[in-house]
Amino acid sequence: MSAKPHSQEQLIFAWHARDHSTWYLLAALLLLTAVMAGFFFVFRIVHPVTHRTPTTPQHVISLDPRDPAALALINRAQDRSFAVLVDADAARSLDTGLLAFRPSFEGHQLRLREIDSAVTEVVPPLSFTPGVGVLPPVPRREAGELPPLPEARLAAVMSPNLAKRGPVSVEMPQGIALSEPARLQFRVAIGSAGQIITALPLGGTEDPAVMEKLQAAIKGLRFDPSEVTRVEWGEISFRWEVAEAR
Repeated sequence: MSAKPHSQEQLIFAWHARDHSTWYLLAALLLLTAVMAGFFFVFRIVHPVTHRTPTTPQHVISLDPRDPAALALINRAQDRSFAVLVDADAARSLDTGLLAFRPSFEGHQLRLREIDSAVTEVVPPLSFTPGVGVLPPVPRREAGELPPLPEARLAAVMSPNLAKRGPVSVEMPQGIALSEPARLQFRVAIGSAGQIITALPLGGTEDPAVMEKLQAAIKGLRFDPSEVTRVEWGEISFRWEVAEAR
């Protein structure tokens, strides 16, 4: 059985197609080489030309005083005003005053200036003249008798539930003096008849004798009777109140 010929369209690989990519690669390489060579010609590095400055040579001429021509040249170049002297001139005395240095302040003496004896009289302004009063005269007050201070008395302040069955505050008897009445409280139990059954002190650091008098005065307080509650608890605090003038 003969094999069927395969068409080129059904083949996966193109076996009969020739690849010319190598020639394309060589052409691109030659083109790149030409372009790079052109860059070397276009962008050339030109170094600046440096010009050497001419220098004048310096010579040192040695003159011998024993030579008459050299001695004449030395005498012409010699300047006596800058103390360029020979040995014979250096030994000469300076009495002629040619090189004598005299400063400008020679012979100057420091003298003190005389003090001005005239005293300038300073006239003070009239508002600050000594001996003249500036403020207006103030009438002198006569010492009078001070009004008597109002008398303060200790009062017992009831809590809201106790105030419903009696007065809001009750004046305590005289002779009970508390040092800190705001810190002292009593918790009391009121019976149905209005009497105080129990009075318990809460806080406060008072004298025991004063506390006994205060507790006895509290137990002597009376409230309105109540038929609803048999025992009612409340608090009593203290404060100083000014007595009303009679």
